[in-house]
Amino acid sequence: MFLLTIAPMTTTQRSIISIRSDCPSCGSSGDVKLFVQRTDSAWALCHCGLVYLQTAYPEPKPPAVHATAENQTAYTAYERRRRRRVAKSRHQILDVLNHTAPGPLLDIGCSFGYTLEAAQDLGLKPAGVEIDAIAIERCRQMGFQVYSANMNHLPFDDNQFQIVTMKHVLEHTPDPLTALREVRRVLNPGGGLFIAVPHLSYHKAIRHPETYHYFRLPGDGKGDGHYVYYTPDSLSRMLENLGFTVVKVNPHLMHSRASIPLRIAQAAISPIRRLAQQMLTALHLRKEFWLVAVRT
Repeated sequence: MFLLTIAPMTTTQRSIISIRSDCPSCGSSGDVKLFVQRTDSAWALCHCGLVYLQTAYPEPKPPAVHATAENQTAYTAYERRRRRRVAKSRHQILDVLNHTAPGPLLDIGCSFGYTLEAAQDLGLKPAGVEIDAIAIERCRQMGFQVYSANMNHLPFDDNQFQIVTMKHVLEHTPDPLTALREVRRVLNPGGGLFIAVPHLSYHKAIRHPETYHYFRLPGDGKGDGHYVYYTPDSLSRMLENLGFTVVKVNPHLMHSRASIPLRIAQAAISPIRRLAQQMLTALHLRKEFWLVAVRT
């Protein structure tokens, strides 16, 4: 059961916010154990492999302030790597196109439109949803169709898209099942889904969860705003229970719809890339993992 209840704060105790009483994936509340107890939060580990924020004890926060010159500077710095981000997005879309036909693409949490630009370069018709007003305005200035909406309520008709991408957004909701059901609703049968999320098995998160930034409280100004952490196995089970078939975890070595020069280059370096991927996994050095699934 998804809860968001706040106990009143006293002079000697901070407010206690109950985020979830059950697992976001399987719904279990009995076969769950404490994963890490911090001064500001408690995170639970379910038998299905998910780690999720269970309870928060936030410090009183000062009133929110509007965007400042410092915010604008941060946005500008983020944009400096645009070409690299667009190139990475292009490879991620090609990963999906190994398993589905080209068609309209929806990017959920589209930021400054890197995936939208990559999709357009590949001849696809892109659309996006985003909650950040500055990012929305930037995308619209570039001519992209972007809506102000969150992942749990997508403003689109059923079966409207052939590809959906979710890059570092699924961890930002305590209710991922609702978000993924919305994705399945707007995705064509046979359409492809690309997800990138932080990797729960990253070595720093495993060894030092009490200090690692993964488990800082969402909204405290220091944390990442995350509620749930996944492994490839736990996310695959969640998707398969919702009517998806997981077809690939981690980047493809070859892209069937890439240009001929790119495919030649990929073939030449694929043995090195394969070895590098195996080492990253074995040494728990992946901070994120990619996953491609197809709506059955």
